[in-house]
Amino acid sequence: MEDVLAEKVLITDLSRFRRVVDLRTSESVGLPSGHISREELKKIPAGGSFEVRDKRYYVLPCDMHDFVMEGLKRNTQIVYPKDSGYILLKLDIFPGKKIAEAGTGSGAMTAIFSRAVGSEGRVYSYEQDIGLINHAVKNLKLDAGDSNVVIHHQSLEQGIHEQDLDAFFLDVREPWKLLGEVYGCLKPGGHLGVLVPTTNQVSRALLAFNNWDFLVTEVAETFLRTYKPVPARLRPMDRMIGHTSYLIFARKMQPDTIRRAAVRVVPAPEGEDDVILPENGDQDGRED
Repeated sequence: MEDVLAEKVLITDLSRFRRVVDLRTSESVGLPSGHISREELKKIPAGGSFEVRDKRYYVLPCDMHDFVMEGLKRNTQIVYPKDSGYILLKLDIFPGKKIAEAGTGSGAMTAIFSRAVGSEGRVYSYEQDIGLINHAVKNLKLDAGDSNVVIHHQSLEQGIHEQDLDAFFLDVREPWKLLGEVYGCLKPGGHLGVLVPTTNQVSRALLAFNNWDFLVTEVAETFLRTYKPVPARLRPMDRMIGHTSYLIFARKMQPDTIRRAAVRVVPAPEGEDDVILPENGDQDGRED
């Protein structure tokens, strides 16, 4: 994948204004106090500053955090940096790894994975919505030449092309339906990460893990609280992101290493969710 950060800078007034600018385009850059041409912006060194109508702005090279939060055009909700960094560690992603994801979305996690695995690694991304694929390709400039990202326009139910993957990341509405497909494509000991926004989705996923030889290692939610960098009045920012998602992490074990009770799904009346029960039991786990 082309370096999505190349020729991009962050402009900030150290207050509320933050904007990622691509220096390769020709349009002038709109600011709270006026405009600056890109030609003038190119002359400002990294770490420098400029003024427009008595208001000072600062220029920095765009990093991945800036790109994801300020520069990425979103058509979907994204995985926030507070979660994506932890996901990289839990899935043990480093240069040379072969990983896959389901749910390309706007491409935020795809970009982070691509950078982490490097030129020798590969990221395989599965997405059903062609509109989202086109959006991600444009966001990440995947049509600009050699890339370590391969996007498949299909659902996982249609099959997974790759085998012996090091890790898989699921960011889809019903991940519990896809555990079998993912189990088949991971190498033994491989990592699985699942992201869902609600607790009932966590419960359904955990119940579904009972049917597969995955060792669930953690269910987590991350919080990030930032502070105002004023030494004389050090205190938290007035607002914070209260909730983004829940994370489930698991490892693929050898077949029949983990034996758990099977579960069955009891169809619910129309308009209600199905009920998942332990095999030969009722909703409280008691035998019939």
